[in-house]
Amino acid sequence: MTPRLTALTLLLLPLAACATVEPDPCSAEWIDYKTDKILRKFASENRGLINDFRKLAREDGEVDPFVAIALARKSNRIQTFADSFNRTVLPELEAAVDQCGRHEEFVPALTAFLQDEGVSEEAISWIIPFVGVMTEMRDGTFDLDGHHQD
Repeated sequence: MTPRLTALTLLLLPLAACATVEPDPCSAEWIDYKTDKILRKFASENRGLINDFRKLAREDGEVDPFVAIALARKSNRIQTFADSFNRTVLPELEAAVDQCGRHEEFVPALTAFLQDEGVSEEAISWIIPFVGVMTEMRDGTFDLDGHHQD
């Protein structure tokens, strides 16, 4: 082995040791690891909208009406965000749970996810009903006069 190759090998050895190793399946550490991995990916794919959600509440805790109006204009993006959470994130978490057979370990919820992403309670209290109304309007279960259709 040449001295250069030896030096390179010695430099890379610590990096290989630092590589993330997946914990033993179904351990508490594994559940945390899988949850974090799935939610981190979703958060990075939706960083812009999550940042908009963070801006929704002013420093005094009240919802900023101008930001709310701007977000209302992004209703399609918000609906896609919520649908993606339901269609992608939840099934991935459920698949991990099914692998272990312990559903009580995962309590995935859009609200908890947004809280972990630093979105304020005031903003979440605006976002969640907004998503619900958009979903009902899309599914045809919400009447324009504000009454739910059964």
